[in-house]
Amino acid sequence: MFFRKKDTFIEPDSTEGEHVRSEQVSIAYQQAFASVYPLLLGSFVVYFFFYQSSLFSITIVWFLSVLITLIWRVLLLKSYQNHIDKYTTSVWERQFKYVMFTSAALWGSVAFFIYQTPNTLQQFFLIFLIAGIASIASGTLASLFSLAVIFLFILLAPLFTMMWLHGGFEFHMMGILVAVFFVLLVSASKRIHSNILSALVSKILYQKATEALNLSEERFETIFKEAPAGIFYYDNELMVIETNNEMLQILKISREKMIGLDLKTLPDTSLNGAMSIVFDGQKGYYEGYYTTMFNKLRLWIILRTTPIYDAQQNVIGGVAIVTDRTDKIIAEEKIKHQAYFDSLTDIPNRILLKDRIEQSLAHYRRYRSLVAVMFLDLDHFKSINDSLGHHVGDVLLVETAKRLNKICREGDTVARLGGDEFVILINELGIDPHIAAKNVESIAEKIHQTISFPFLIDEQESICTAASIGIVLVSSDEQNADDLLKFADTAMYQAKKEGRNTTRFYQEQMDQWIKKRLFMENALRHSISNGELELYYQPLIEVSTKKIIGAEALLRWNHPDMGLIMPDDMISIAEESGLIVPIGEWVMRKACTQFNRLQSKNTGISTMNRIAINVSAIQFRQADFVDKTIRIINESGIPPYMVEIELTESTVIDKIDSVIEKMGQLRAFGIGISMDDFGTGYSSLAYLKRLPFSTLKIDRSFIRDIMNDSDDAVLVQTIIAMASIFKLDVIAEGVETIEQFEFLERHGCQYFQGFLCSKPVQVQRFEELLSYDVQSCQTRH
Repeated sequence: MFFRKKDTFIEPDSTEGEHVRSEQVSIAYQQAFASVYPLLLGSFVVYFFFYQSSLFSITIVWFLSVLITLIWRVLLLKSYQNHIDKYTTSVWERQFKYVMFTSAALWGSVAFFIYQTPNTLQQFFLIFLIAGIASIASGTLASLFSLAVIFLFILLAPLFTMMWLHGGFEFHMMGILVAVFFVLLVSASKRIHSNILSALVSKILYQKATEALNLSEERFETIFKEAPAGIFYYDNELMVIETNNEMLQILKISREKMIGLDLKTLPDTSLNGAMSIVFDGQKGYYEGYYTTMFNKLRLWIILRTTPIYDAQQNVIGGVAIVTDRTDKIIAEEKIKHQAYFDSLTDIPNRILLKDRIEQSLAHYRRYRSLVAVMFLDLDHFKSINDSLGHHVGDVLLVETAKRLNKICREGDTVARLGGDEFVILINELGIDPHIAAKNVESIAEKIHQTISFPFLIDEQESICTAASIGIVLVSSDEQNADDLLKFADTAMYQAKKEGRNTTRFYQEQMDQWIKKRLFMENALRHSISNGELELYYQPLIEVSTKKIIGAEALLRWNHPDMGLIMPDDMISIAEESGLIVPIGEWVMRKACTQFNRLQSKNTGISTMNRIAINVSAIQFRQADFVDKTIRIINESGIPPYMVEIELTESTVIDKIDSVIEKMGQLRAFGIGISMDDFGTGYSSLAYLKRLPFSTLKIDRSFIRDIMNDSDDAVLVQTIIAMASIFKLDVIAEGVETIEQFEFLERHGCQYFQGFLCSKPVQVQRFEELLSYDVQSCQTRH
């Protein structure tokens, strides 16, 4: 940056000052080249004047020195022109000064030749030659003012000295004239230097302004083209005259279609107001949905418009900046949708349902129009989900939601709370509770009917299911959404308790059942530490020898207040609360320890070699189940081959690869694995072939009627034959008569258990039974 103060330029130490100095040196080099030929001519004239005089030798030396200096000057000028980047500006300036100072000294020495010739004409020529060189130098060297001053001093000082020392008034006056001439030349050189410097500064400022303008234009062009927002210009006729890349990306069109587009012809007129208002000198704004002309894109945009003025401040058009917020709006709507709708079935979730129930209750309090909440749970959904896989379960839930929506009215709400639980909010049931209950019951009956129709999964697999439904009608102004959901849930559990696939209305006595269930769950948490759990054993008999060769460990709960509680009354509670895992570990540890002790006390009974332990699906799916099982067996001291864990079909079908890996680890350790209740689930022979079972247990439901139901008899025969093919042991459950036993014996069943020998008994009683065969067992029983 340069600052003018009384025609003086102050140059700060900066790259700008260095650039100016470089230009000054360049001017000096250019000017110095022009004076080479005049100096060469002048040197020949001086040589001609004195080559025949007594100063011949000095003249020769002088002449050769001048020639060498001129050659030096020419070589330096050529080097500067061809290799200007070889040295810095200060180096080139220093070398230039050496040449010029040498030249000034040589030509200044010409003053000593003046009085060596009597020829007055020659004297005046020499004086005129020195003065001419000084005059030229004051201009050609003015770009480097300090150099010019020193050059003039070196050049004119000898002439002044010769005039002053020669004596006489005339010569003294001529010396004074030389001094005045020197001052005039310095002053002229100073003015020239100032003009050169002013021109250079103006040139640099112009260059910088030009560069800044170009840079500004480039930046504007870059910002315009690469801006993250869409930008376009339009004229007073609403014709697009320019646009950027982002605008083309937003509209998904080519530049050719955009340039020249008549904005007045846009089918969607949402933007017209914001674009036209600029002609009144105002800024425009629009935010909302916009449908594009060419691709019919549905966009959410923000449009800002600003007038464009000419030099006279007349509006000549407008500039529009467009921000595409479509993705953000869609994401926000998706997040909002996810917050209030179930991700699987896309129907309202618990949050939205509760909000709508509260709205319905507010309407009820004002207009007394009754509201009903219907709680629906799919029967046996867990078995379907576990056996056929989560994919099938998910499809079943989606299809159920669709069927429920078709049944319900437009003003009702079908929601999913989670799992297989659905809730239906029914509004506008009138003011008569009896009529309302009848209407709701009719809707429930339609739901039972539509749910009972088979579900086609993946267009090939047909699934049949049913539903248990609980219903509650609003009966008090104090009731809220949580109350109605709780009451409907209670009624639904009552429907399940009474056989499933039915409907129950909420009654206050149902609360007692719920409270009892909660009481049992809390008591079950302390059952192990309180020593309330006990194992019963049901003998396992070998058909061929009619001897007890093992037992199945069965859990009982001796509660101090509720008495003896059977597994059917507590296992579901244990599974839902997660208590099944510690209880299952306790059962395994206790069974292995007691059975090993029985083996030690009854060493003469070599045939007793199997203890069967039931394992819950939840327990089996624990990541550390295999490690814990092996550790428990090792700690109890029982040989692994004597332990057999019983798994249901639903346990092994889910996540088949992981199940196979766990079963393989257990079998490798020596533990037997039986499939419990075989034939009651949804498994296939392909699964049976892949899974490393050692035993199949035929469910008691097939054994019960084998003597009078040919289908059951054939099914049992088939299972026994199939097990023989797969080299699996077969155990028949629920054998109660000699006829059943004999049937199994005839068809090759290897083992059985049932009341024919003994019901499940405590460990002491089981020990007494070890020496009996089937007939004696029956007699003792």
